[in-house]
Amino acid sequence: MTARYAVGIDIGGTKIFAGVINLETGEVLGTARKRTHPERGADFFTERLLKVAEGAIEAAKLPAKAEISAIGAGIAGQVDRVAGVLLTGPNLGRGLDNLPVRDLLSKRFKVPVTLGNDVEVATLGEQYFGAGRGGDDFVCVFVGTGIGSGIVYQGATRRGATGTAGEIGHTVVQYGGRLCGCGGRGHLEAYASRTAITRVLLAELRRGRVTMLADEVSADDLVIRSKTIARCVEAGDALVLETLAEAADYLGAGLGSLATFYNPRRIILGGGLVEAVAYFFERASLRAHEVALPVPGRALDIVRTALGDNSGIVGAAWMADSALATPA
Repeated sequence: MTARYAVGIDIGGTKIFAGVINLETGEVLGTARKRTHPERGADFFTERLLKVAEGAIEAAKLPAKAEISAIGAGIAGQVDRVAGVLLTGPNLGRGLDNLPVRDLLSKRFKVPVTLGNDVEVATLGEQYFGAGRGGDDFVCVFVGTGIGSGIVYQGATRRGATGTAGEIGHTVVQYGGRLCGCGGRGHLEAYASRTAITRVLLAELRRGRVTMLADEVSADDLVIRSKTIARCVEAGDALVLETLAEAADYLGAGLGSLATFYNPRRIILGGGLVEAVAYFFERASLRAHEVALPVPGRALDIVRTALGDNSGIVGAAWMADSALATPA
């Protein structure tokens, strides 16, 4: 059988990541990535998006007669799947609202393009090639710039009445609490996302807390990388451990509440911090089982993603290929 290839693109608040995927195996053949910088506007974003996709295709070094059959993109926000438009993304800024992502990509690459939410497509990657393979009842939760989830029930993606199911990051864990990027208060995302953790750490740096972070980042930085946080954990840095413990406890409370309310068989956790810091994953899992009611809690399995950072690009490519086989 001739191999088939598609491009998958994962667009988040921090980075744009693209890869060429072998659709038979899920193998990633070539990738490219760049910082998103949504604050620089739609024109800058569009140029960067196209360059990342081009870079992935070049890096894949496909055989001479091989062709890309489709492009799939998952973006951090609410999307119009029919029109292929990003409606709004709290972690992307208002400058990208109503951006016609599908048309921008199809005009440049001359292939069918399918658009979905970033967590939705990452869930597809785990469902067909990762930790959800063979299962038909699970929830994927990804912790990054924000926190989102994808729900699989009886083998199908559960999107909800308005297509926005899975916004676990915007569930309330502290009424009237911290301001969230969406404008609400007390949301899980404002306590347990990497963005929230970064804000706390940088604020403590400015206050003069003693921490090895002082040698790793500036108090004026906007992002602290997961690998940097992991190094601090390994060194036993008190501030970083204290901050992660609080964030993991909130994340665990959110997951435990999810387990009680929705009663999934499995929760798959992903995102750079989850992958890089075992302590964060283990503490959140422990708290989730403590918070959940005993019966659903005992039945709950919490695991990491199998595809790691590639979940989104693999799932986006699979989504695009699946759309080709689905009648309009």
